[in-house]
Amino acid sequence: MHHRLWLCFLWTCTVVNVLHAENNLADKVQQLTDWSSKNSLIRLNSERFKHFVRTPPKNYSMIIMLTALSPQRQCGVCKHAHDEFQVVAQSYRYSKAFSNKLFFAMVDFDEGAEVFQYLKLNSAPVFIHFPPKTKPKKGDQLDLNRRGFSAEHLTKWVQDRTEIRIEIYRPPDYSGILISGFALAMIAALLYLKRDSLTFLYNNLIWGVFVILAILTFVSGQMWNNIHGSTFANHDQKTGHTGVVCYFISGQTWNHINGPPFMNTRKDATEFFANDSQMQYVAETYVVCR
Repeated sequence: MHHRLWLCFLWTCTVVNVLHAENNLADKVQQLTDWSSKNSLIRLNSERFKHFVRTPPKNYSMIIMLTALSPQRQCGVCKHAHDEFQVVAQSYRYSKAFSNKLFFAMVDFDEGAEVFQYLKLNSAPVFIHFPPKTKPKKGDQLDLNRRGFSAEHLTKWVQDRTEIRIEIYRPPDYSGILISGFALAMIAALLYLKRDSLTFLYNNLIWGVFVILAILTFVSGQMWNNIHGSTFANHDQKTGHTGVVCYFISGQTWNHINGPPFMNTRKDATEFFANDSQMQYVAETYVVCR
């Protein structure tokens, strides 16, 4: 008799736990869906990350970007990566593939430093896929050096991890066309006004100087600086020291995110040349040019 009562009690507890888990899962999915309807890219802090990403039950995948958008963090590439990630999330939100099986979210360092520590991340931006049932595997973290973070590359990676195909839609940007048209019109007007003295177009010296300057600009690393937003130097308000700061191609280093002492200065000298092929100082490009 006691044995039957004990089995009945265990069965009742099991049913209650299952019903509670189902209700909890339904609440989580509904909350994520509501957030997605308002903003295609959900912002998570440490508590939300723990509840919606780490804690079961979970029957949905999440693509999360970990970044540092605050101007004080000086992560120039993070803003560009965020814009591309926003394009992907927005395209998914209004596509036929949209469902409650996949959500896009982001964690900013200033709002979720514990998340960075939990994932043992030392750079930003980082893109990670969190599967429904298991922990992220090796392929669930996007290799930025190999793939890049353009919206097209992100959607291909998302399709590889989730088998969900997203068609990218970018709002038309006419500013580039207008600027190019205006520049061409100005050049055409200038050539028309100087139509009687166009001998400078046949000057070998002018074209030679132009080509050499273009080559020096590209090989010296100036284009790398423009693309990645590198700064010439950094001033530490705590110590008052000024030192050359290095940027990684995939983003800022963990130390630079946290604003610690400089990485690239020594007691007796300042380094102007990086020791890694994936690093570069702005000062280095000026030394090369000269």
